[in-house]
Amino acid sequence: MILVCEMIFDRGAHVPFNAGLLAAIRAAFPTEDLAFHGAEAHIEQLKTHVGPTLANSIVWKAIRPVQPGPTYGKRFIAELRIIQHLFREVSYSTTSRLILTSAFPSTVLAMKVARWFRSKGPTVQMVLHGLSGVIGKRHRHPRLRLQDMKTALTLFGNHRMQYLVLEESIRETVVKSVPQLRGTIEAFPHPVSPVEGAADILELSEPIRFGLLGTALKSKGYPLFVDAANAITAQYGRRAEFHVIGRCPEESKGVKGIEALATRPAGSQLTREDFVRGVQPLHFVVLPYEVAPYTLSASGVLLDAIAWQKPVVARRMPTFEAMFEKHGDIGYLFSDDAELTGVIQQILQEADVSRYRRQARTLRDARKSRDPETLAAAYRELCRANEGPSR
Repeated sequence: MILVCEMIFDRGAHVPFNAGLLAAIRAAFPTEDLAFHGAEAHIEQLKTHVGPTLANSIVWKAIRPVQPGPTYGKRFIAELRIIQHLFREVSYSTTSRLILTSAFPSTVLAMKVARWFRSKGPTVQMVLHGLSGVIGKRHRHPRLRLQDMKTALTLFGNHRMQYLVLEESIRETVVKSVPQLRGTIEAFPHPVSPVEGAADILELSEPIRFGLLGTALKSKGYPLFVDAANAITAQYGRRAEFHVIGRCPEESKGVKGIEALATRPAGSQLTREDFVRGVQPLHFVVLPYEVAPYTLSASGVLLDAIAWQKPVVARRMPTFEAMFEKHGDIGYLFSDDAELTGVIQQILQEADVSRYRRQARTLRDARKSRDPETLAAAYRELCRANEGPSR
């Protein structure tokens, strides 16, 4: 039996990823019993994303996820209770597997504690979307150090536990900094939703539309995107449009110059349908992320760009550079804030329709490499690497 659980996100966030992961697991193990536990609203969206055939082959069970905001201790206790319940739900065998599709440091530690008090149990896989605190400076206060991800990953050992990060560049960075995680942390390419993606390539024509996707955070480069919008529209007028497809958090409500945006960030979380409608007309997806917060985080927005065949304008950082090295010309890279405006000027001045089509076709090929059917073999190999007798 394979039991997959999303205990953190309760609505649209992570639906495309979880859909792609479920489809890859089913393709890898077509005869295994497969169950998914998550919030009721999340499950309803997932059923649509995986399609009726796959949905009918999965046992769905609604749970109450851990809500954001509690202290580390309260979150740890709530997660421990859920994990103990999940262990009771998994019918144990040598091929049984428990998969958490997202995890905080408290989640990792709760899993280890739950396993410690069991004489036997299934192999565990945990998807780590972010690994802040694993490299670089750590908190000096002992209590805060105890609560970071590096402590969670290295404390108590990791027998029959496997951590999955969603890009190889992230794994390489982590194991270089924490060598004892080699053999425990593995890369699994971020899957795309089995039902999302463009059928045709959008023609490059004016106005050329640039989009920033997701929550309009400073760490995601929202103020820089607004600055670029102002500089470009002042010079090129209606030849370019700038759209923010996502929510405006409290921290970004004071950003000046948003009058230059053709679409401003929304006051509340977009539905996935509204998000997709906003993405479809774009020509380019802009990824002006700050390097430090995203060195160890996979970008779901990059996967949206791949799925919808939108060439990117991305800051030079390991995750994005690795995608260019692997797939080829999928857009443009820039090194500093001033260069972002220069790259957009270059796109407008050249208006290279042929190159744009090649970039979009390259993204279509990249999407095929992230299809669930393509990833099934890689997932089976990851599972074989972590098989072994129970503790």
